[in-house]
Amino acid sequence: MKAIIFVVLCAFAGLLVLGAGCTQPSTGPATQVQTPVPTTAQPTAIPTVATPVATPTLGYIEGPMPAQYMVDVQVDRNTVAITPSIIATYRGGRGTNFVHSMDVTVTRSDGQVITESIEKPQVNSKVEIEGTRGTDRVEVFINLVNGERYRIYDQSLPFRTYN
Repeated sequence: MKAIIFVVLCAFAGLLVLGAGCTQPSTGPATQVQTPVPTTAQPTAIPTVATPVATPTLGYIEGPMPAQYMVDVQVDRNTVAITPSIIATYRGGRGTNFVHSMDVTVTRSDGQVITESIEKPQVNSKVEIEGTRGTDRVEVFINLVNGERYRIYDQSLPFRTYN
């Protein structure tokens, strides 16, 4: 019985060797005969490679802050004085302990960009920036201790006019 299994396995192994092409002798070095081929100018297709579109880096996270980091900022314009000043007041919130700094950026109607910062803002900390008598854009950014930066306020505020 063992002899029959051995013979069958040897025959099977021989078939595998024959099927692999290992029994053919190798040929000598190949010689190439070059024949002249008429060349005609044919248009060549340039392969196109799809490149992913890069998303612009904003420098801050777009969208709402996570609930555990939420803070509130109040922005007023011309509340007491006649001057075109913009006042941003930090009001605190659930994420006060995670706030590293607050940046207020005013893009004035004359094209000038002014940024003021407060490190470790406390409740009622204020930033006052001189605006113009036109419409100024105000952005407030919150920088967290983990390195994330959120824009929590972005509005264009016109100078108050009296009729």
